[in-house]
Amino acid sequence: MLRQLHIFNEKEHVFVKDYAIAFGNEELQNVLETINKYMEMPIPGKTLNRKISNFQIFHKGIGGLYFLLVTDLIDSLQYIEKIMDGIIKKFQNLFPDPIKFKDSEELLEEFSDFLNKVQRDMHSKISIIGPTNVGKTTLYDLLRNDEEKTMMDFAKISTLNIDGINFEIWDFQLRDSFSLLWSKFVSGSDLVILVFNLGNYHLKILNHFLNIQKLECKNSKVLTIGNKRDLVKDEDLKRIRNDLNNTDFTEISLNSPDAKSEIQTFIKQRLGLKEELPENFEELIKEADLLVNMGNKIQALAKYRELVQISTSYQDFEHIKLFQEKVQELNDKLREQKELRKEFTKEMKFEIPKELKFKKKIKVQPLPTSESPNGLITQEKTEEESVPPTEEKPSKLVSFQKLETKPGGLKLIKPSELPSRQAKPAKPVFFDKPIDKESEKSGLKMPMELFPPHEDIAKDVKKPKISDFAKDVQKIISEKGSNLSLKLCELLVTDLEQSLGRPLTAHDVKLAADFFVKQEQSA
Repeated sequence: MLRQLHIFNEKEHVFVKDYAIAFGNEELQNVLETINKYMEMPIPGKTLNRKISNFQIFHKGIGGLYFLLVTDLIDSLQYIEKIMDGIIKKFQNLFPDPIKFKDSEELLEEFSDFLNKVQRDMHSKISIIGPTNVGKTTLYDLLRNDEEKTMMDFAKISTLNIDGINFEIWDFQLRDSFSLLWSKFVSGSDLVILVFNLGNYHLKILNHFLNIQKLECKNSKVLTIGNKRDLVKDEDLKRIRNDLNNTDFTEISLNSPDAKSEIQTFIKQRLGLKEELPENFEELIKEADLLVNMGNKIQALAKYRELVQISTSYQDFEHIKLFQEKVQELNDKLREQKELRKEFTKEMKFEIPKELKFKKKIKVQPLPTSESPNGLITQEKTEEESVPPTEEKPSKLVSFQKLETKPGGLKLIKPSELPSRQAKPAKPVFFDKPIDKESEKSGLKMPMELFPPHEDIAKDVKKPKISDFAKDVQKIISEKGSNLSLKLCELLVTDLEQSLGRPLTAHDVKLAADFFVKQEQSA
């Protein structure tokens, strides 16, 4: 029986036609490794034959083409060689240029029909044997079609079609169980069906028929059927199996309504015929195609991989190759998108400024002493602030405070009441530690007029941890769509506190974060 046909062009797998289970995808790769030297240097005009596992392979090369047939062990080299030559000749006539053989659907269909005829012409044979009056003819009538041929007076031949594969089914009606003709008739069978009566059998006769199969067609497959199951009790089945020395058999009642479908199922399983694809297979294909059209490549990839697994389990090479190409195509697209995202992220990567510069440094003078009788709290102005403001009102400037030695709290002093004194320029504050090169940015100056002086400086203020303020800064910056590492946030908070000369407040932290985000987004 022809199980698979594989055609290669320049070692590329270009065509497959399968009729029954044989080599899966991995097994086929092992076979190709075995015959690789012949594929690279074919022996002109010679068909090679080799047994692998429970099958035979026949292979032959001509030019850049290489043909591989997989059959049962029962098939001979002389028989298959003629079939091989016919297939090669037909392929070359239809496709003079093998590279373009897929361009014509009509020619492909013609070649497929030709292979179906080849399979039919191989006359795969199923022989029904067994003692008299056990149901052999009943089984034959269940399986045969309307056409029938008679050979002599004791042999009838008809055809059986299972899932598109044709078999010749033979019914022998010999009265003598020990006739020598049994050996002649079963020769060349792909499957031998031995029928016996569960309620009335003889071990000697059954063993005789089993020996016929072993001697005359040892490479054939055997299906043993115990008929008239309805006449046997359940407890008797164990005894029958012991009598038959644990011979594997299937019990059935050929008169039951489901007998025909059950027998066909037994034959398919014993011959290793391909099962039909799941009923929802076409729906799964449509779902995968729809996901691709919707742009959902990841889910489509998973669906096509599922289809590859299903096709592999059913040894459907045509669909396996199709879906593997789909998987590869989607993987390439996803890989390309990933690279584009990397490039985009690299271009848009946020850079941290080299240094943060503060325009103003506020400094609180110590409590009144003999050296500073007035006990004034002053602020040192930078060079930029030494120039008198033109339009800015005094209310927008940082206020000055005076501490009194007497109880009564703090008293605000107007700028006009302050004695004139020369302001000392204060240098901008820089980060002590360098910033990573990958996060460098133009310098950011933070105006100190945003931060008011602490109005209750005389009180004992419990200083929060800098790390807490740093986390707050990072959180606010992150919520506003920007990004700054915790380490840099800690540096920012530390330098801000040193510049202000007082403990920070939550309001200070928010102002600093808002200003940082505004500058970063406007950059």
